[in-house]
Amino acid sequence: MADPAAQSCEYAIDGQDTIVSVNDAWLAFARANRAPELRSETVVGRAIWEFISGEPTRELYATLFRRARAEGQEIVLPFRCDSPDRFRFMRLVIAPARADALQLRGVLLREQLRPYCRIIDRAFPRSLVTLTLCSVCLRICVLGTDWIEVEDAVARFGLFDSTRQPDLEYTVCDDCDRAAAGVRPPDPEVPRGSHPS
Repeated sequence: MADPAAQSCEYAIDGQDTIVSVNDAWLAFARANRAPELRSETVVGRAIWEFISGEPTRELYATLFRRARAEGQEIVLPFRCDSPDRFRFMRLVIAPARADALQLRGVLLREQLRPYCRIIDRAFPRSLVTLTLCSVCLRICVLGTDWIEVEDAVARFGLFDSTRQPDLEYTVCDDCDRAAAGVRPPDPEVPRGSHPS
């Protein structure tokens, strides 16, 4: 398991939501997660919205940013940032700074090995089927209302039966939307079928 203290990925945005800085841990995290194109020179100076997928997710962040700026206090939100071979439970801290700037810090709380999950591996070719994931807790929406863990969806729908994986679109589930509004759910448990690190 990685040392959580060493995994504080930080970046800052100005009052117009333009990225003005990223720290070394943020850059190392991008490289380790197969996103070498995310370098300081390719992200600084660009709007944060270019890097947030899905309109509901952008709306959630916009609401949190407005609240942090208006209240002048830190906002803390638990979220998941999994990779194909790891579960990552994290905390996002949004801290107001001068002139409506915000300092954002992603803190790794715990990390655990998981059986390889190619559905979230960006390297796999995609089919015409689209699945909806919550961008905060990374559960998949089934039947329009039920949210289940990725591994449960893979088993239920035989998602590994094809060389092409479903395309993924991102939204925010009701539980995470309520958490962002200040009604926090309990800390998520380790998903079923996970392997402790």
